[in-house]
Amino acid sequence: MMCLFYRKNLDASSMNKGEIIMRWRVTFLTLNLLAMQSALLAQHNCPEGFRYVGKMTGTGSYGIPFNERRELILPDGATPDMSYQQKQVRARAGNELAHSDLLAKDIPKGILIITYGSTTYDQGWAVSAPQLRVVGSSDNSQSPRYAFGMQLYCATSKQTSYQHYGGCDVNVEVCYKLKK
Repeated sequence: MMCLFYRKNLDASSMNKGEIIMRWRVTFLTLNLLAMQSALLAQHNCPEGFRYVGKMTGTGSYGIPFNERRELILPDGATPDMSYQQKQVRARAGNELAHSDLLAKDIPKGILIITYGSTTYDQGWAVSAPQLRVVGSSDNSQSPRYAFGMQLYCATSKQTSYQHYGGCDVNVEVCYKLKK
C-alpha cells in the first residue's frame, strides 16, 4: 500500500506542504489500522455461544508471591445460562507452592473460565474459590447484575539460581454462556 504514495520524482522539495502533510497522515493512519487489526483479532478465547466478560490477572516477583482475590462485573443485562456447567478446569500448574482443590463443579453455573500462567523456571500458579454474586440490578430492567470473582495465586521458585528470571503471573479469562 505504501507504493501508492511514491512518485517518480522522490525529491520532496517539489511537493507542496499540503502534499507532504497528507502523505504523513495517510501513512500514520495505515500503520494505526494495521496495529489495531491484530489487537482486535486476539481479544479472548471464549467459544461460540459464550460472551467475554474480561480477564483477571495477577503478577508476583521473586520472594513475593501474588495471592489476591479478583472480581469482574458482568455487562449490564447479562444473564448467564444456569443450565450450563463447566466440565473441566485447570486449577493449578507449576511448582509445589501453587495448590488448589478447585473442581469444575465448583465453578458457578453459566460461567466458563480459561486459566493459564507462568511455569517456566519452576514458577507456579493456582486459582480457587470462585463465586458468582448479585451486585444490584441492571439499569434497563429489573434483572440482576452479576459479579464473578476468584482467588488468584502465583509464586516463583524458591531456588536462588532462578531469582534473576523474572516474576510469575496468573490469568483467568471469564466468559458466560448466553441464556437462550
